[in-house]
Amino acid sequence: RNNIQHGSVQYILDSIIEALVRNPERRFIYVEIAFFWRWWNEQSNDTRKIVKELVNDGRLEFISGGWCMHDEATTHYNSIIDQHSLGAEFLRDQFGNCARPKIAWQIDPFGHSREAASLFAQV
Repeated sequence: RNNIQHGSVQYILDSIIEALVRNPERRFIYVEIAFFWRWWNEQSNDTRKIVKELVNDGRLEFISGGWCMHDEATTHYNSIIDQHSLGAEFLRDQFGNCARPKIAWQIDPFGHSREAASLFAQV
């Protein structure tokens, strides 16, 4: 309902990239690749180059790397693997090995399922 509030993920990413460029001491972590992918597809080559530099410098880091937040309360291990594979493939193709997530973490009020914790430990 943008007639009430112009709130969208692209505004977060726009402002974060700008803030990171302005202050080289800042770092930012990002989780859901589906939203990033959508934003990324709308960016100019110049912006993409800047973002790649931020990723290479470790100032923009992807955490978990899943396409989305899978439902931790009632999920099956196949869905966890599939959506993380999709996110990992995008990160690899766009940024190379430097964007590979080192931490399996996500915000979820339900907590991690047994399957998610086991799979994250094995990755």
